[in-house]
Amino acid sequence: MYKSDYFRTSLLLIVLLAVIQLSCTQERNVTRPNIIIILIDDMGWKDFGEAGSTYYETPNIDRMSREGIRFTKGYSSAPVCSPSRGAIYTGRYSGRTKFSTVFGHHVDSVAELRTVAKEGERNGRKKFNNRTEDALHYHTLPLTETTFADVLSQNGYKTGFLGKWHCGWDPEFWPNKRGFEYAEGFRIIPSPSSHFGKSVIGNMYGMEDLKPNDYVGDKLTDKAVNYINENANTEKPFMLVLSHFLVHGPLEGKDDYVKRFSIKPTTDQDKPVYAAMMQSVDESVGRVLQAIEKVGIDENTVVIFTSDNGGPVPTTSNYPLLGGKSFIFEAGMRIPFLVRWKGKIAPGVNQEHRIIQTDLFPTILDITGISKKPDLHKDGNSFYPLLTKDGAWNQQPIFFHFPHYTHATSPATALIDNDWKLIRFYNDVDDQYLLFNLKEDPYEQNDLSEIETGKMEKMVQLMEQYLADINAEMPVVNPDFDSSKPGELGKDYYYEFANRQRMEKKKLLENSNRTQPKQTI
Repeated sequence: MYKSDYFRTSLLLIVLLAVIQLSCTQERNVTRPNIIIILIDDMGWKDFGEAGSTYYETPNIDRMSREGIRFTKGYSSAPVCSPSRGAIYTGRYSGRTKFSTVFGHHVDSVAELRTVAKEGERNGRKKFNNRTEDALHYHTLPLTETTFADVLSQNGYKTGFLGKWHCGWDPEFWPNKRGFEYAEGFRIIPSPSSHFGKSVIGNMYGMEDLKPNDYVGDKLTDKAVNYINENANTEKPFMLVLSHFLVHGPLEGKDDYVKRFSIKPTTDQDKPVYAAMMQSVDESVGRVLQAIEKVGIDENTVVIFTSDNGGPVPTTSNYPLLGGKSFIFEAGMRIPFLVRWKGKIAPGVNQEHRIIQTDLFPTILDITGISKKPDLHKDGNSFYPLLTKDGAWNQQPIFFHFPHYTHATSPATALIDNDWKLIRFYNDVDDQYLLFNLKEDPYEQNDLSEIETGKMEKMVQLMEQYLADINAEMPVVNPDFDSSKPGELGKDYYYEFANRQRMEKKKLLENSNRTQPKQTI
């Protein structure tokens, strides 16, 4: 009798423990939401309807904006893609990681500081009298850096990645070695880009079934939907990054979409092929939202939508902001930044606080209930309180160190503190700075550097302190620079260039058959 009672009691305890464990697992899934990040390549800040576009058709992105929070002053961490992506994954500025520009396709991605130049060729713009050349930088995201995928994977999350990586070519730097347990759809060797399968067949990891006429964005979305279906409502929550190659060049859209936009009245946004590509992006967003709704995880899934840098000009228009991709001005880093968490955050909010993509790492940890790791995401400031109105949030200065050349800038550093923005151009011997009050002058038209001298002094000190704190690589001095002449590709050159492009877009808008709705700048 005693043994019978003992075994009966033991059995009841086992059953009770199993029930408790199941309950805890279910509770964990409720309190630890899934995370989906949809990362677009080169999408401009107003390339969707809710941001002011009347030419592009983006009903699903607009729906996501209405059902969540739109950060109207969201920033990428750099004006070009590779350093921006590295900053997203690590929560560290590219100046700190030294993964600070697009790396050359002609070299491997060995983690050592190198120039952009080909072997034996000095970088910079040799035909110009430039005071500086490109700073040294890594051609890959160093393995010493920890990604948010590493942390989520170590804390019970399934982690997936699909699409453009661009943080290192060699296999040891691929996403499946950087915390993503599942990773497909990234290019494995440098090759010509295309949005159709014909040019990338055999070079898309895990997409061996790609056919010549397949639209790559659609196939990546197929895989995203499959990943959601396979991992929904399982014991572990999941995190998925869907990193599209769209809308980066080459401009290639589906023919029927291109034809439709070719007969639609244009505005300052006037490229039918780009509009067709934006429609494909929007359809991808719609399919992702539909997938999480269909499997019943809509209210336990946070969806984040953003871009890696500002929109390229003249391909799209960022008017009335100044610049675009590769510029150090506002539109070079201003991006779409949407967060949807149905039932958890208030819908239809236009949040005007400035956030930057390094903030994603600590925010994701707050969302998932994982302790923050300040030593890792040193440059991230969690905006979780802005999502949930739970706790205090303090605006921090944001920095952009880009000591490199593009067609649209020479080596520069920018700083935004509250509503003040300081830009330093290193090619100029004297008079290196531009200073703007973004509250009064969001379009960067009135340089106050010679008027607000007290503010200038404080901003310069803050910038110098930041550069010292991150041990920044600085532009290399050009030994052939003629100091009796001004540096040619400097502040005035690029400021005038950006404003010429801005005026061209303004004229397009004024001459179009449409006027755009009031925008939140």
